[in-house]
Amino acid sequence: MRSPVAPLAVFLVLVLPLTALAEPHGALAEREMRALAEQFPGRMAGSERERAAAEYLAGRLADFGYEPVLRAFPVTYSFHPLGGGDAREREAVSHNVVAEVAGRSERLIIVGAHYDTAVARNAGQAEAGIGGPALEGVDDNASGTGALLELARRLADAEPEHGIRFIFFGAEEVGLLGARHAVAEMDEQERERVVLMINIDSIITGDRLYVHAGPSTIDSHPIAASTRDEALGIAAGLGIELRTNPGRNADYPEGTGCCSDQAAFDEAGIPVINLEATNWNLGDLDGYQQTEISDAFPAGETWHKARLDRLNYLQTHLPEGRLGQRPAEVVAILLPLIEQLSGLPAADQD
Repeated sequence: MRSPVAPLAVFLVLVLPLTALAEPHGALAEREMRALAEQFPGRMAGSERERAAAEYLAGRLADFGYEPVLRAFPVTYSFHPLGGGDAREREAVSHNVVAEVAGRSERLIIVGAHYDTAVARNAGQAEAGIGGPALEGVDDNASGTGALLELARRLADAEPEHGIRFIFFGAEEVGLLGARHAVAEMDEQERERVVLMINIDSIITGDRLYVHAGPSTIDSHPIAASTRDEALGIAAGLGIELRTNPGRNADYPEGTGCCSDQAAFDEAGIPVINLEATNWNLGDLDGYQQTEISDAFPAGETWHKARLDRLNYLQTHLPEGRLGQRPAEVVAILLPLIEQLSGLPAADQD
């Protein structure tokens, strides 16, 4: 059964104006992050709000000059409705939103972020306010979505050697289903054409910004580690504090990460890097605790919590300026990185 949301027709979507490329890094990303969180809370996999968000993203990409495509795929999962009751099975359709900058070669860079929000998968989660129609999902993952939109805008007129494919994934929160569908759509030949997949997820709440390679491909594809290290170098040159997993937990080797859409590509043999904000020195040293435990953040994280992962709350309880700072940092790091990977000549770089 679908969540109790209003029909698509009642969504009042503010169409944001196109912004000159001279605008500071992160400005468009922050605006889009706020728009997605405020206008499309409860972007649960297969819901009307997730579909509305997908259409909004496609509209923005069209504004930038792309010809975006919504790629549908089935989703099936159990959830608990708001207010209690027995678990229900949802069979629905989610969408990846895809846009591409054509390259001169057959090679391809993929850059992605998921735009959906979490679902209450059991009664305990429903009672605790995990997921559901009120979840704005600012950190997870309107933040990554906003950054991806800005990157797409800045690269819309590029003429790269290698193509650049932007994928806004649906249904990440129910098993990386959008990313898995994107991988499944690619035959072996197309997978081999991918130079690298870059993922952006949850860049606001965490104390520190990190970049990781994928554990499955780091040894077989040297470009994963070298690109991670290049990102670290770009950040250092810009005065941005960027780290990688120190490897204090044996399950998560140094320099690698896990658990977002890039994992679907990594498992398929496609080299990846992932940008996230968390704190790998806290909790179980696995990246799941984002910040120190405090009155504001009782579990040291905001993931999936409707009361915490919302604009007003984060603006009040995170360091001043964080909501603008992190998108700016991520765009400033990834833009030159993508330009280098795609073979853009120096004169084309922003």
